[in-house]
Amino acid sequence: MKVLLTGPFGKIGYRVVEALLAKGHEVTCFDLDSPANRKVAKDFRNRATVIWGDITDQQAVMQAVEGKEVVIHNAAIIPPGTDRNLKLSEAVNVGGTRNIVAALQKSPLKPLLVFPSSVSIHGNHMPGSPFPLRIDSPLRAEDHYAHHKITCEQLIRESGVRFVICRIGACMEGRNSMASGDARDLIPLMLSVHAKVRVEYVHPKDVATAFVNALDNPAAEGKTFFLGGGKSCQAYWGEFNSVFLQAIGCGVLPDEAFGNEGYYTDWMDTEESQRILKFQHHSLQDYYRETEQKVKWVKPLLKLAKPLIRRYLLSYSPNKHALQT
Repeated sequence: MKVLLTGPFGKIGYRVVEALLAKGHEVTCFDLDSPANRKVAKDFRNRATVIWGDITDQQAVMQAVEGKEVVIHNAAIIPPGTDRNLKLSEAVNVGGTRNIVAALQKSPLKPLLVFPSSVSIHGNHMPGSPFPLRIDSPLRAEDHYAHHKITCEQLIRESGVRFVICRIGACMEGRNSMASGDARDLIPLMLSVHAKVRVEYVHPKDVATAFVNALDNPAAEGKTFFLGGGKSCQAYWGEFNSVFLQAIGCGVLPDEAFGNEGYYTDWMDTEESQRILKFQHHSLQDYYRETEQKVKWVKPLLKLAKPLIRRYLLSYSPNKHALQT
């Protein structure tokens, strides 16, 4: 099939390109022209077509969609970027989706739209919250990103285009787990959340598999799915966020190091998702092994620095004074 993928050169997009090519699809990548994106694009030289453009440019989007049978609209600004530039993030996340939908509506081929949404649209959860999350669980935007995704889902459903919507859980892999954001933002956030908040991990490769298995799949069209890894990927916030520390031999942080806030993660009902999309192939242990493999060359040095690393992390704990007594 002729597939357009927006946002192809990030952690999920990269895996989607790989999965599409492995299945023999004709892939066109649409992304911003930047040195970082050009570097990643070299991995797919002579195997995929690359169009450099801006998702907020309606004419560019229209031209990119022309002749395509499927559009996987992965381009988005994610937190904390959404909070740093509200105007730009809304233009990209909502305006870009509106441009994609308008192009699909005008296409005589009536392409299928695969849209990555987020579990975050169900709001923050605490250890005592009912679980698992279900697709019809109430929606509640706690931040700008979740609000964008709720708006886009509604826009898509009301547009008349063919669609599959996928609400993605905690998604990362060992190869980029240490390059996912600014530690000054991420560490305080990590330690503010209650240690027993539930998290369901999903590997980017499994997300890519779900997207590809939704193509030309009558059972998937018109549905909204949760993409979580299943029981082998369900954990609690404290242990999930100690994966890197375990990989370098520093153990886990005590529950007392974490705060009392909720977060927009939870265990999810993925029974229908797995039955139709057949995508759950990785576990939380795979993520741990990938992370351990990434740090194996520096692990001896990092292990020697264990007290300093733990002290640095705990300095951000909302309970740091109690931990020091």
